[in-house]
Amino acid sequence: MFERKKYKNFAKTQLSGRWGVPILVTLFVTIIIRIFGIPDMMQLYKSGYFSALFRLDWPGVAAASQSANTSLLATLIQTVVDAILSVASINVYIKMSRSPEPVSFSDFIEGFNNWARAILSVLWQLLWVTLWTLLFIIPGIIKAIAYSQMFYIIVEYKNVSITKAMRISMEITKGHKWDLFVMYLSFLGWDLLSIMTVGILQLWLLPYKNMTYINAYHSLVKEAIESGRLKPEDFTE
Repeated sequence: MFERKKYKNFAKTQLSGRWGVPILVTLFVTIIIRIFGIPDMMQLYKSGYFSALFRLDWPGVAAASQSANTSLLATLIQTVVDAILSVASINVYIKMSRSPEPVSFSDFIEGFNNWARAILSVLWQLLWVTLWTLLFIIPGIIKAIAYSQMFYIIVEYKNVSITKAMRISMEITKGHKWDLFVMYLSFLGWDLLSIMTVGILQLWLLPYKNMTYINAYHSLVKEAIESGRLKPEDFTE
């Protein structure tokens, strides 16, 4: 049973008195991602994207986006960096979900030990999502949700291979892809409110999201094991 409200409420309890490190991690990750995004931002500025956006000239915004011509290599590098940072962040939230003890920024740093698995995971995931998207957008979205639990698996279970992590993710999300989609969508209101705070609200919102997602992940794994679709030893090989 997928209990979105329960995961959200539990996330608030888990973060209570322990907001400091998650907020610091979120700030660090945001700064690094912004730095790697500077080349693309410069291209958008030169193409007139921001001036068109300021004028609410939507055709101009679309034209500027196309003419910006951000390189595939730059996009790939940003994707890889984002994956490494995401996996390092997940290391913190996994520990917070498993114990009420305080976490430290060193738990985030420790997560960088998974950099190679993070890169392989995001490239493997990107390959399959791209192939499915070539068929049609909807299959691509469905498969992206099916693969969405991979990062949690590779962080928590170091002996599970990348390909097996994908198979496990597909298994535990069976029957719950719509539930996961609704859960992601349920934060849309907060995201829109965050825009009004120039993104500052994200410092609290992202930890809340991440803890909620981790709780959902644990529930999916538990359900798959209890139903017999997976066995505990599937996570140790």
